[in-house]
Amino acid sequence: MTFSRARTWQQLMKLSPLCSGSLHEQYLPCGKAKCCCHDKDEPKPHGPYYLWVRRIGGKQVNRTLKPGAELERVRQGISNYRKMQELMGELLTQEEGLVLEGGRASVGESKKNFKKRLQRR
Repeated sequence: MTFSRARTWQQLMKLSPLCSGSLHEQYLPCGKAKCCCHDKDEPKPHGPYYLWVRRIGGKQVNRTLKPGAELERVRQGISNYRKMQELMGELLTQEEGLVLEGGRASVGESKKNFKKRLQRR
């Protein structure tokens, strides 16, 4: 089990960049009345633009990104963040297993049975 925990920590340390939140693709009309994006029959909105939405200090923060290097870094950061959450879940399961090894014979043992087993000692 120790090897697995060490491997999980190594994987966590390699995750960079990290970005929370999500990306939303948008196509938007502009403010020019005669632009093709306002055509009644076939409107062609401008875009794609990407909206990066996340929470900072309990408040929603949005940032518009155009296709390019910055967008790809944010996209990679969000993917890495999700992978980090998965790895932290695995690590938590492993760590809780180690904590419970010393206290109870099985994870599902009731308090009543645990107290009886302690009294027999």
